[in-house]
This record gives sequence, structure tokens and C-alpha cells, in this order.
Amino acid sequence: MSLSIDSFLSRYRRLPNFIDNNYVEADSERFLKTYDPGLGAEIAEVPISSSKNIDEAVSAAFEAFMKWSSRPILERLQYLVRLKILIQEKMDELAYILSMNVGKTVREGRGEIMRTLEALDSALGIPHLFMTVRKLMNVTGGEPEIDMEMVREPVGVFAIISPFNFPIMIPMWFIPMAVTLGNTVVVKPSELDPVPITYFIRLFKDAGYPDGVVNLVNGDASTSQYLIKHKDVAGVVFVGSSPVAEKIYSTACASGKRALCQAGAKNPVILMPDAVPQPSIENIVAGFFDMAGQRCLAPGLLITVGEAYEKFLEMIVNRVRRIKIGYQLLEDTDTGPLASLKGKQKVIEMIEKAVGQGAKTLVDGRKYKVEEKYSRGFYLGPTILDDVSPEMEIAREEIFGPVMPIVRASSFDEALEIANSGEYGNTGTIYTSSGKYAREFAKKMNAGNIAVNMAVAQPNQFFPFPGRKKSFYGVLHGQIEALDFFTDRKVIMQRWW
Repeated sequence: MSLSIDSFLSRYRRLPNFIDNNYVEADSERFLKTYDPGLGAEIAEVPISSSKNIDEAVSAAFEAFMKWSSRPILERLQYLVRLKILIQEKMDELAYILSMNVGKTVREGRGEIMRTLEALDSALGIPHLFMTVRKLMNVTGGEPEIDMEMVREPVGVFAIISPFNFPIMIPMWFIPMAVTLGNTVVVKPSELDPVPITYFIRLFKDAGYPDGVVNLVNGDASTSQYLIKHKDVAGVVFVGSSPVAEKIYSTACASGKRALCQAGAKNPVILMPDAVPQPSIENIVAGFFDMAGQRCLAPGLLITVGEAYEKFLEMIVNRVRRIKIGYQLLEDTDTGPLASLKGKQKVIEMIEKAVGQGAKTLVDGRKYKVEEKYSRGFYLGPTILDDVSPEMEIAREEIFGPVMPIVRASSFDEALEIANSGEYGNTGTIYTSSGKYAREFAKKMNAGNIAVNMAVAQPNQFFPFPGRKKSFYGVLHGQIEALDFFTDRKVIMQRWW
């Protein structure tokens, strides 16, 4: 059986790697600290794995690939069924450990595990997706006949490099698809909060997966770079910031590997005067401030159109002031701390720069104070910035914190122009009661995910997760398009005399 969280942390004060179905102490002389961000207290040390450790993990995955890929796909699916049962049984435990190390509330932790289960459900449908395989008989129409068919084959070892904000869900967007399709993986978590996935990874062994199919190495950017360039790694998946995504994509492609890199965002929200007031305000505020704004799909800029500013501003401010900031493990907390002190400091710097450029604070989260016992935590209250111009950094760059910059537009066309002027193309949202404006927005907004009257535009697993401009690097997107990413197509032509 899996270790309990308490026994795991007491046994592994220095986090191990997971190689060949065993926790293995890292061969490292360098360690980083990982925290409970609500307390500002260290809970474990993260090893910077050596090249030897990475070689061992990739070697285990490479050796396992031939046997694993030769197993019937319906057999591989049975492991996934057992894994889903184990995750369901440990739902509360996993939500707790996510909350403790990431800083999201327990409610948000449960939500992450629910989305993880949805990823498994999608992977369980792979045999049906495989029905797109085509075969044509007698394609020449002459003698002797020639038959032609296309089949899919697994590719090999994949590196999965995940971000800090969803340390279980995002790796699990890809692992179930990759391994069920016959590949093997090496996961490299974020060094900020690797405890949840390092703990979670053991469930693959408990579900019966053979040695070497799923592996994990802890480390930092140098670990990722070595892993990406490894000769036995066939492809790379990354989710994170745009500068890092661009670097990983170029490195992977230069090394002859396929790459899928989902990147940063600055998601605009257009608020029309005809929006339905109460549900719209509730939804907008939750979008900006849940998870302390640390989501790639979180709204990043509120654009009010015409009289919407006067109509809704006071309602927004009053609702934001009622958000309960607190320790993430308390059930009545609405929003917890940021995941790291460095992240908090970066957000504060962006706020202060915007204020220096003329922005006005309607709600100033820098002044928020928590109880003394939580005073070392990485808390930052919700902030609303008014009088923001579209040219300011705060209006154009990803904040990844609890900040709502407000830009005013005189018309829908001006708002749409502002929304499309940025360098990112992850999502775009409009709040309106007009089908005309909703349709025009969906057609003209240059983003991969479009939302009408909903703040967070996250498609279900059986849709792709598209992104445009600097929000995505690659050809195939995450979620359902992983079917093509994790397989190679082969065309077989046969003629018999």
C-alpha cells in the first residue's frame, strides 16, 4: 500500500526520485527548499538530480518501452482502471497534500484531483479514438491489387516537465495518454512544490504498472535541459511560462525531438453594459482571485465597455473586499497564499510599477495582514488597479497573482482591439446578454479558447487545449490531440502476386 503523507514526509525529508518503481535517493550535493506557503515553513528538501540519476531514469524507461509497447492496448487500459480506483480512494489525502505544498485551498485541491480523474477517463477512450485508422483495398484498381493502410505506433520515452500551479493534474494530462498508447515517461516536477507528484507517483506501482513505465526525477532547470537533450528521449511535453516554453521548444527541436509546449497567457475579459450583474460579478471575481490568480487560464485584464464601468465597478470592489484570505488548509478560506515568496515579490513589483505609471489602487492587497501565526506565509491580498492604460506592463504581461487591472474602452470594437493587441492567445472572455456581440467576439478574438459568460475557459479532456501566439509552441496541442503526439503514423502498402 502507499505511504501516508505524514510517514512519507518523515521518511523522505529529502525528496527521492522514483525510478524503476522504487523511491531512490538522489545522487546530489545540491538541495533546494520546498515550503508550506501558508506558514512560510520548510517541509522538505528538493534534490538537484545529477546526470547519473537522469541517465538511470531514462534508461529504465527506455528498457521498459519495448516490452510495455508490445502489450495489447486493452491490457494496458486495465492498469489505468486500477489507477483511477486508487486515486478516488485517496481523494482527500491528495487534496490535502496539494493544498499544503502549493498554497491552493483544499477545495481547489479537490478540484485538481477531479480534473485528474477526467484525464484518466479520456485516456480510457483511446480504443475508440483508434478507430480512425484507415485501410483502403485495391487502391490502384489494376492487377495485381495493392492494399494500403495506416497504423499508429508508440514512439518511445517522453519527458514531461510540469509547472508548480497544478503539480498533479498537468502531468496527468499527459501520462495516461502516453503510457496507454505504449510509451514510457520520465516526469520532472517543478522544484517549487514537488511533494504532491513525488508522493502521487507511487500510485502507478500500486496499480501494478511494470518497472520503468513511469519514472520521476527531481531537479531544476539544469535537470530539464539535460533530460530534453538526452539521446534516448523521443519527445518533450512542457507547461509553463512563455520564455521557458520557447527555449525548451527550440532545444527539443534542435535535438530532433517532437515537442508540445503550452505557455503563458494574458487573458482579456470584456465586460459589456448588458451583462447580467450578479452572476457575472461573482464569476469574474472568482476567475481573477481563486488560487491567488496562479492559473494560466485566469483572467489577466478586465476591459469595461462604455457605461459598464460605472454600472459594475462598485459591485466588483465590494465583492472583492469580502474575499476571505487565509491559511489554505482551513475549509472556510476562499483564497490562500501564493506558492512562493519569489512569486509574491514579483507580483508586488508589478503592482508598484503600475502605480508609478499612474494606475490607481481601488483595493490594495499589499496592505493585507494575516494572523500572527501565519505571518511568515506568502500572502498577498486581492488588488484592483484602476486607470490602467493598455500600454502598461500590468496590462500586457502575465501577473500570476491576485491582481485585477482595469482598462476602459468606449465601444465593443475598441475593447476587442485592446484584447487582441497582446502577445498571448490562450483565452478570451466576454460577458454580455447579446448573441450578436458574443458571436462577433468568438469569431474575431484571436485566442485558442473562447468563453462567453465564464471566466475560466478550460475545455474538457476530449477537446484539445489550443493556444495561439506566445501561448503555445508546437503543432499538436494537449489533451485529446495527445493521441497524435504520442504516436507515429505508419503507412503500410502491400501487393501480392
